[in-house]
Amino acid sequence: MQIAPPIFHAVQELAVGSLFCLALLPSGLVRRGFFQTCVLILAVAVGLGVWVSPTPPSTILLVALLLYGASLWMSDARWPRLLLRLSLGLGTLGMLAPSFMSIGSIGGSPLPSVAIAQVLNTLASALLLGSTLIGMLLGHYYLRDPQLPVALIRRLADLFLLATVLQGLLLVVNLGALYLFGGAEAVARISLLSTSYGAVFLGRLFVGILGSFVLGCVIWDTLRIPNVQAATGFFYIAILTVTIGEFLGRYLWYSTSIPF
Repeated sequence: MQIAPPIFHAVQELAVGSLFCLALLPSGLVRRGFFQTCVLILAVAVGLGVWVSPTPPSTILLVALLLYGASLWMSDARWPRLLLRLSLGLGTLGMLAPSFMSIGSIGGSPLPSVAIAQVLNTLASALLLGSTLIGMLLGHYYLRDPQLPVALIRRLADLFLLATVLQGLLLVVNLGALYLFGGAEAVARISLLSTSYGAVFLGRLFVGILGSFVLGCVIWDTLRIPNVQAATGFFYIAILTVTIGEFLGRYLWYSTSIPF
């Protein structure tokens, strides 16, 4: 299987999750320069995907990101808010499209529950990726503006920890439901997780979910002190565990048609 589709899917999740987290930050407290930096990073990531393998959802998302980024140079504050919501909405639709297209992929029979499970996993993944990236960038921004309320980065840390818990619960529920109600074909695919894709599954579980959960707990506890600089360092580490875990999760989904 080609590795490009899982990578591009994870990039879309990163962009959508990051836009959601940016929408939670008050523009009156955080300077526009921070939002401009975040949008530039997202536009470059999505733009590389469009350059390598353009698709309608990724192209639309890139155009929306560029429009949102351009609006951040306008004096009228209404345009950035409007285009941020537009980018978030268009990106979410494009991100969830593969989940709905996956109906019937297991055993050749329609399984709407599989699509619903993948939608939930995709939303949790987007929240995890977005909160990690924006949390890391915001923590770095505290060095420039130490007067920012700690509650802002703590909000992202809460989202990060919540997303790891959701992913763990969804993993257990999805595999259990497929094993009990998915039929022989679903059971056969689950058995691949202990044979052909055993190493990938263990990486997804221990690095992407458990490792990220431990880091989320450390970040959350560090911000109780509060020590924003130390929490930012842990966010840097979390970027690695989350990126590895989400790529492995998308790889397993594209390879086995099991929601990850």
